[in-house]
Order: sequence, then structure tokens, then C-alpha cells
Amino acid sequence: MPKWLRYALSCIFWWGVFGFLAKLGSDRVSPVDMQILFTIGMLPLVALAFISAGRKVDTDKLGAACGVLNGVLAGLGGLAYFAAMKSGKASLVGPVTSLFPLLTVLLAVTLLKERMNRIQVAGVLLALASIGILSA
Repeated sequence: MPKWLRYALSCIFWWGVFGFLAKLGSDRVSPVDMQILFTIGMLPLVALAFISAGRKVDTDKLGAACGVLNGVLAGLGGLAYFAAMKSGKASLVGPVTSLFPLLTVLLAVTLLKERMNRIQVAGVLLALASIGILSA
């Protein structure tokens, strides 16, 4: 099994449990409180990663800016996710919000000039159709 696939499957597991717990928590506390608690939960992982790296954070300006901006965007996405979980069903919110890579694909194709074959384009179109089907 390729290394990337092991990581991807691990991601599916952790994020799958994350989505379930997000629904449980969002039913009990506000989206803002969920985001705060989510961030607090990440701090030990950040500290462990920093310590285990045994070095300073890389200071490449573009890389560092992208890293910080990713944190801001993830925080904003988290707020929207927890708000969606609070007002919607996890069985619908989870799959619809999991389609976020569609925007990644659009940006990669338009800005990075990546190419897609016909089957991949069909997959994107089916994913878009699934939003309508799930939200009906």
C-alpha cells in the first residue's frame, strides 16, 4: 500500500470520528465555543510536533504565510462547520462539507494549470450533483 494511501485512510478515520464528535458537541455548545475547544485540543499536538521536530519552524516567507493563512482559513471553516452541525443533520452536513476538495480542484486547474482527464471531470460533476441530491 502506498504511503500516501495509508495517510489518506488514516485521515478518513480521524476526520470521520471528528465529524461525529463535532455533531455531539455542536448540539450542546455554540459554534464559537466548539472552535475554541477545537483549537485548545490541537495545542498539545502542535507542541508535540514542535518538540519532536527538534528545530525551529521553517521561516521561508511564502511557506510560513501559507501555513498561517491555512490556520486562519481552517478556523473560519471550523466555525462554519460547527454552525452547520448545530443546525443540520450530521448525516447531511458531513458529506456535503466533505466536498471541499472541489474548490481545491478548481484552484489547482485554474491557477496551477493542472490537467484533469474525462473520468476525473465526470467525478467532479457527480460530486457537484451530490450536493443537490443530499440537500433536497
